[in-house]
Amino acid sequence: MSAKQISVLLISPDEQIYSAIEGSLRGQANCRFTGRQDTVAGVNGSAISLTAEHDVVLFDVDENSGDLLQTARKICDARMPNAIIIALAHEDLPLEKARQLKKLGVDDVLPRKWIDEEIVPQVDAIRARRQAQLPAVWGGQATLGKVIAVAKSRGGVGSSIVAANLANELQAKEGFFKKKAANEVAVVDLDFQFGSIAALMDVEESDAMWRMAMDESIPDGAFLEQAMTKSPCGVDVLAAPSRFGPLSAINEEQISAILDSLKRSHDYVIIDLPRALVEWITPVLSQADRLLLVTDVAVPSIRSARKLMDFYHAENPALEIQLVASLEKKPLIPAAHHRAAAKLLEQDFAHWIPKDERTVRECVDRGVPLQEVSNRAPLTRAIRRIAQETTVSLPPRVGKQ
Repeated sequence: MSAKQISVLLISPDEQIYSAIEGSLRGQANCRFTGRQDTVAGVNGSAISLTAEHDVVLFDVDENSGDLLQTARKICDARMPNAIIIALAHEDLPLEKARQLKKLGVDDVLPRKWIDEEIVPQVDAIRARRQAQLPAVWGGQATLGKVIAVAKSRGGVGSSIVAANLANELQAKEGFFKKKAANEVAVVDLDFQFGSIAALMDVEESDAMWRMAMDESIPDGAFLEQAMTKSPCGVDVLAAPSRFGPLSAINEEQISAILDSLKRSHDYVIIDLPRALVEWITPVLSQADRLLLVTDVAVPSIRSARKLMDFYHAENPALEIQLVASLEKKPLIPAAHHRAAAKLLEQDFAHWIPKDERTVRECVDRGVPLQEVSNRAPLTRAIRRIAQETTVSLPPRVGKQ
């Protein structure tokens, strides 16, 4: 069977960008390139009709245009099924504007200076996945699940507890006995060496990701169907390997393929990240709709959180990061050290997770969600509030298949 062809549309007045992308893609097998060396406005409305005919659309952002967001919305609305939209912008594009573009449906916002480092390799990766019959996105934003990454500033702050129980709460179970899940939720343990999600969700550790890494194979739907385990609470779990292995064993293309597939089949995909900063974290940060950074308010932890935030935003300027204060009950009036932490981090804590050693210990020992240990415990209710806020700001899929 011949590989599927991928069509790429570029709209940019920048000669350097145009020449670099055209030179890389034009003439390649299974890739059809169409270019307009002009601004989106200069194409006189035909940009919208061109968008509907291509798998990948790259367009130059005119930061000074008053119609920027309206134009981006039209391009995203006109996208064909399976299409991906990438905006090219100056590196000084305001963070808020980059976030607005992503909320409108733009899949990524990349600095223009990253032509060779990011833009061309990303298009090449999209083409490779399409040739492997693994589309990068499906049917526009309405039918895609949301990716929520959970990171930690240091070990022991409870980020895995947050990830596992957030996944359980996001199911939004209905009915008198709360047995029927309204949302399909998956949790992926990417702490390749010390992952604890399997124990927290009462499922067996799996060597599926280890074999995938060693074989250097690109995972597809069939692989995930075999590799994932349904936990007793109903969440689909892709557990970390049972054997110890190097974090570098897995690669970016494999992570991208896993996320692409899970976004199609689930309303929410929770990613439990390792503290280590490895190369394959890039596709997670690129596809994440939100990142929860769990930290306590001790000075070393706050400094570590600041460094992590700078790294994450360098990888994806539009990434929404919410700070989670762990082991702290939300104060009526923030103390001096709370205010100092918020000042250093340049944003307030969005969520507070109180200390509850007894409930956590029973949850970990039994391998059950906090909800089953104590539905009214302060810790359970705190994570439930995060889930409720998430379902409002990041709604589940519509038109589920």
